[in-house]
Amino acid sequence: MSTAGGLHTAFERGDALDCTAIQIFTSSPRQWRGRELSDDDVERFHSAWSDSNCEVCLAHDIYLTRLGTRDKTILGKSRRAFANELGTCHRLGLQFLVIHPVVDNDPDEHAVLDRVADSLNEIFDRVEDGGTRVLLETTAGQGANVGYRFEQLARIVVGVENASRLGICLDTCHVFAAGYDISTAAGCKKTLAEFDAILGLENLRVLHLNDSVKPLGSRVDRHEHIGQGEIGGTGFKTIMRDRRFASVAKVIETPKDDGMDEQNLTRLKQLAGKR
Repeated sequence: MSTAGGLHTAFERGDALDCTAIQIFTSSPRQWRGRELSDDDVERFHSAWSDSNCEVCLAHDIYLTRLGTRDKTILGKSRRAFANELGTCHRLGLQFLVIHPVVDNDPDEHAVLDRVADSLNEIFDRVEDGGTRVLLETTAGQGANVGYRFEQLARIVVGVENASRLGICLDTCHVFAAGYDISTAAGCKKTLAEFDAILGLENLRVLHLNDSVKPLGSRVDRHEHIGQGEIGGTGFKTIMRDRRFASVAKVIETPKDDGMDEQNLTRLKQLAGKR
């Protein structure tokens, strides 16, 4: 959700679309450190939230973070930036902070995943638990991305000493591009059973609902409007009608074409059988 005009404005925009959950960036996603929030900024945010119908507000981390990189300079900057972001989320009272476990190219996958876990351990030691849970997002496996297999995310979780501060964000476009076929009811059932066995469905806290421009297993991350991509309506209908996800926050990251946010949300509600 756009925060143009101040973070607090996201709630007005969310209410206009009848949202009960929204996702924001607390600062520019392409800068290492954004503007420091004043106490007044935080108060205006809290006030706008209390006046809103929005129940869940989560943040997405900046795009620059590389918690598994071998580059010590970038690793240090990433850890500091993420610690600052987590502290900001605590001040705002956000329930979740989503992060891509991304890294520069490294042939040793296990070393990458272990560095991500080590980074989170250091950050959690530095930043006290203020109630914001860090969510590892499933990736498409494009380029230098890790986290495109459930087993990879599980290795990170196992390596984090205070794993109660972690959860998972499942992105439908990403898992489909990574090779999990969620375009059919049977495929969804199989994928979710695998997720449950490896990561536990109780740890799934947020769903990013995006269709995919690219085909199954392409390992290319390109979001499409709901029902207009390779996943199609059946997959989203299956997910939206799964009672296990009734209390799981759901947000869209579909292309920002004029009027399409409302159409995508309406489509998801129709698939859920709500209208």
